[in-house]
Amino acid sequence: MNHMVENKPAKNFKIRPFVTADYPQMRAIYEEGLNTGHATYETRSLTLEQFTRAKIMSSVFVAVEEDDDSKVLGWVSAAQISSRSVFHGVVEDSIYISAEAQGRGIAGALLDKLIETCKDLHKWAIHAWIFPENQGSAGLHKSRGFVKVGTYSHMAKMTYGEMAGQWRDTDVYELLLPKPDERERGNNN
Repeated sequence: MNHMVENKPAKNFKIRPFVTADYPQMRAIYEEGLNTGHATYETRSLTLEQFTRAKIMSSVFVAVEEDDDSKVLGWVSAAQISSRSVFHGVVEDSIYISAEAQGRGIAGALLDKLIETCKDLHKWAIHAWIFPENQGSAGLHKSRGFVKVGTYSHMAKMTYGEMAGQWRDTDVYELLLPKPDERERGNNN
């Protein structure tokens, strides 16, 4: 007996800059991640106004269906890690993919786009804070050259989900980009 399953070809996707009309779908995708209990310490999603204040808006990109520019499959962004000016070149990434769109290479493509954008914005480091249980995110980041630089133990106590009441650790991954002075020297050669 032949048990072959016919695989339907995955639809292609494209990456484009965020537009305000994308936010309801982005928020829903974020809430999917929230519901897993392994994506963030936050207990609810941000309003559009809060989101635009928290993120470096030139770093926000969405993946959409190639044949439907309005269907958001996932998104990526960067935020400053500190308000101190000395750290202006260090950002933290956020990446969320809809459950229905996982396994299509979308996360890798979005992270690649963010890395290139951060270089263009003269950032010199990207950090990712990842729950140890989130092996998918850890694997994605490692595949792009991020290195685990440490673990914050007992970072915060979860207030929701299956781990409510438990103190959680957070692994910190880092990708070093060319420093601004290295870029300048490279352009003068």
